[in-house]
Amino acid sequence: MVTGSARLKVLQPVNRRRLLRRGIALTGATALFLACGGKPESTTAPPAGAVQATSAPSGAAATPTPKRGGRLLEAWYTSTNNLNPTTNYTEGIILSGVKVYDRLISQRLGKDTAKEYVLEAAQSVEMPDSTTIIFKLKPNLKYQDRPPVSGRTVTAEDIVNDELYRRDNPAVGNYFQNVSMQSIEAPDAQTVVYKLKAPNAYVFSSSQLAALSQCIIPRELLNSLDTAWPIGSGPYQLVEYSLNTRYLYRRFDGYREAGRGLPYIDEREVRILVDPASQEAAFRSEQLHIWRVPVPTLADALKKEMGNKITLHEFLSTAIVTLSINATRPPWNDVRVREAIYRILDRQKYVDLLEGGRGKVPPGLLPEPLAEYQLDPKQTEKYFRQDVRAAKQLLDAAGFPYDKEFDMSALTTPRNNQGMEIFQQQASQIGIKVRVQPMPFAEWIQKVSTGNWDLWYAGHPAYDSPQPILRLQHTKTYTQHVYNGLKDPAIDAMIDKSEQTLDRNERIKLVKDIQIALLEKYTPFIITHSYNDIWAQWNFVRNYEPMRATQAMYLTEMWLDK
Repeated sequence: MVTGSARLKVLQPVNRRRLLRRGIALTGATALFLACGGKPESTTAPPAGAVQATSAPSGAAATPTPKRGGRLLEAWYTSTNNLNPTTNYTEGIILSGVKVYDRLISQRLGKDTAKEYVLEAAQSVEMPDSTTIIFKLKPNLKYQDRPPVSGRTVTAEDIVNDELYRRDNPAVGNYFQNVSMQSIEAPDAQTVVYKLKAPNAYVFSSSQLAALSQCIIPRELLNSLDTAWPIGSGPYQLVEYSLNTRYLYRRFDGYREAGRGLPYIDEREVRILVDPASQEAAFRSEQLHIWRVPVPTLADALKKEMGNKITLHEFLSTAIVTLSINATRPPWNDVRVREAIYRILDRQKYVDLLEGGRGKVPPGLLPEPLAEYQLDPKQTEKYFRQDVRAAKQLLDAAGFPYDKEFDMSALTTPRNNQGMEIFQQQASQIGIKVRVQPMPFAEWIQKVSTGNWDLWYAGHPAYDSPQPILRLQHTKTYTQHVYNGLKDPAIDAMIDKSEQTLDRNERIKLVKDIQIALLEKYTPFIITHSYNDIWAQWNFVRNYEPMRATQAMYLTEMWLDK
């Protein structure tokens, strides 16, 4: 302790007990996750030339007088092996990244990511032109009083150094630094000026300036982030930890909102619990206060058995679950073979069997909650029309090698593993032989990043914009997933144009056109469905705000009524 100093068969929907016995290990770039944090304060009217800032939704109703104090007990279900919030999802999304470190801004689903955001450490944001962004820092930002930082003031120079670090080193999401950012400078201690290479329609999204990796880190730590004790200017400071086991955070009295009494909760303790049965037992015994429920039927059982002791939050996630076919190698580079896959792909089966019917099949290639970008189902019906006979004719015409068995891999999770088996059975209708291969994240990501694969099935993070999803359809994905899409220059150009189109209505039209263009060529990167996210909380937890997408949130206004 460091202190202050057996495969599933697709015969029925996912069974709760079978799933709990298998366990869940969602890790790495395609792990499904939901960022939790705090409700930022309402912002005042921006100065002339500023882009529009908005406050977060109010969340659950609170009593007029929140109580200070107490310890919130949380858990997370992916393992972690270092303290670096820029390279480690768990560290960035649930541990120090949303407790110890601050961020300039955060984002919420449904906002115009070209100009809307929520202020965090930033006092204001101005865009004098379409490629210049000027942040002014709040005046009361200081780091926690621990060597080698020792309580000094946060400066704009820190943010410049952070961005250059993320640009030049592996990071969880450094698309902005390597693709969008032309330069960054600090003309004074309170001002950060970004120059962009081109106008950016998604600049304030959770894949760019509001990304999980955008922590404000003191420059003294940048050369040793994997092992350095986290020191930030956020609402909490780390006081104890046992790596990959338990982390204890305590209120930082120098936090920028301490004058408002925030954060209300004194301490937040997080335990890493990979096994769902252990998570359930901990929640039922009040050793966890908030829990992401892995199976819809389990949520129903909890509500029935625990009644008004708990509240369930259920909503359609912006996370996507995808089938990916490697169109850079035969036989998948033949459009007739890919069309045959569409003819036998029953996407509703994934909702019924994996989610117990609680989810949606989007009409196009984006998750349903990105509502304004959705296609009319009548536009896409022809692409997903099921016809086994036509599929077989297409394969025959393409000279498909029926004697070959194709590998299908996935990061091993109950949803991914059974999803592969659903596809295996659907493909067998037309004589395609598929061997499913669940594997650990490190092995799986190595496989898919080298192109040495035929098919994979996996869940992805939740997003607040189409940008990262469409970028996975592009020749240049800027991720480890470099063999997903068609590598079609014309569609690449459409995606590039959409990313630079600042007018919201025009961008929506472009994104819809891109989806149709991809479907016309039977893109090998297909969303099978969107699923319902379910979070459970004990009712003494007040002002909890669950989110659909992956924004950093601090939950400083959450409090314990006990």
